[in-house]
Amino acid sequence: MLLGVYLRKYFVEKNTFTMLAGISIDRLDQLIADKAIPSATYTCDGDSIYSEIFGRTPISEPLTGEYFRPECVRWAHIANRAPFGSERSTVIAELTKELRGALERHCESEKIIESKIQGYLPYFFNGTFGLCIADPSNGASIARKEILQEKLVEITENGNLPSPAGISKEDLLKLIDDYAESAMPFSPAEYERSSRKRLVDDLRPVVDRA
Repeated sequence: MLLGVYLRKYFVEKNTFTMLAGISIDRLDQLIADKAIPSATYTCDGDSIYSEIFGRTPISEPLTGEYFRPECVRWAHIANRAPFGSERSTVIAELTKELRGALERHCESEKIIESKIQGYLPYFFNGTFGLCIADPSNGASIARKEILQEKLVEITENGNLPSPAGISKEDLLKLIDDYAESAMPFSPAEYERSSRKRLVDDLRPVVDRA
């Protein structure tokens, strides 16, 4: 798939995002500057594509602009309805509530939950979750993908152990499939370096043959 096709399929450009959110470009820029909503996941300048997690990657297509996940319009709505000056705290409160609800089913202590939430926040605001989460519109989907990836990385030693002890082949395949469902396909510019390639497309056939 060409990069431009991928971006059109999963993302919208800045003007479209503001229309979907019902806000002006100036308002969007201010919310992003205040770290009240996620930034654009990708920025293209005609020669390269940039994301916070992968940095700048050369591209052959003359693409320009900022690209946002349309699912993140929900966070813009939440921020825009908040009292002036409390946009960031309002979004964090909603996100934290949803993350905590999901993490409580997997984590043994409040300390671990709080540590994970604080670890997620920078990736939420810098647009990274738009790159890797199938549905970045809610905390439950974010937590699910992160927990599944963490478990899969640990069990398979980051994709290097296709027959780990303590888990059946069927359960491991189910874990891989659950992770694949919760994660993005990743852009063709970054796919070769992605967790999807390492933990799904490379790992699953080896596990299936084991």
